[in-house]
Parts: sequence; structure tokens; C-alpha cells
Amino acid sequence: MDIVIAFIIIGLLAYGLERNRRHQAQPGSRMAGTSDVVDRDIERLRNDLRARF
Repeated sequence: MDIVIAFIIIGLLAYGLERNRRHQAQPGSRMAGTSDVVDRDIERLRNDLRARF
């Protein structure tokens, strides 16, 4: 009985993932955002650590 429930859950999960994948836009068709943004998180972290120590 437990194995039947496990197979049902796995089947529903696979069905949901496949359905979601089919509804996604094609990769690269509409890229959101830009790639020339400078990530300053590491710089801010270093400055915070320097200020504390």
C-alpha cells in the first residue's frame, strides 16, 4: 500500500514538472535584464569587514 502511494506521488510530481517545462518560453527568446551590471556585493562585504576589524 505504501509503495502504491509513493508511485502515485512520484507520478504526479513528474507530470507537474513536465507540464511546467512545456509552458516555459524557449530559452534565449526573451532574456530579462542586462549582463553589464557590476556586482558590488564582495566589495561591500570587504569594506564592512574592514570597518569592524
